[in-house]
Amino acid sequence: MSGRSYDIAMRNSQDEKKKRKQRDISRQGTVKPSEEGLKAELVPGCILPSRTDLTRLQKNILIEKVKAINSETPIYGYVMNNSSINGIPCTVEISKKYADVYLPFEDGTVVLQHHGKSWNVRCCLTKQNSKRFLKGWRQFAGDNKLHLGDICLFDLLKDKKKYVMDVHIIRRK
Repeated sequence: MSGRSYDIAMRNSQDEKKKRKQRDISRQGTVKPSEEGLKAELVPGCILPSRTDLTRLQKNILIEKVKAINSETPIYGYVMNNSSINGIPCTVEISKKYADVYLPFEDGTVVLQHHGKSWNVRCCLTKQNSKRFLKGWRQFAGDNKLHLGDICLFDLLKDKKKYVMDVHIIRRK
């Protein structure tokens, strides 16, 4: 192999490694925790997407926060990833497990509340029968300075006329 061909092959190999690493990070929302990775279903009173891994510290903070909120309904938790912060479209995926029970509509508006302010966010059904926050989510994320790895806890409030969720944010340290 000539020197030039070898250089091109090495560059392509390094580019592929970088792309794979970026894909892995964006799929998880955070850099993969070491052996401390804990599955999300271990947080009582909180429903998280099935592929969510938490560090021991994140899990402990999450358990304490969920206890403090003391919600009548399970809280939906979501770790911010590239698609929820910078994606086009910028979205948050609500798992089918949560959406079927607590957001039983095909397309509607959810009011998100945080620190006395509110945002109307369009919530619609996906092909996988989960729900997705779309229009209005980017504004919410920007106004609340959400970053990769932050965790949003969505607490559904009882309101007979509309869907309202209090949002609690756990900042990535």
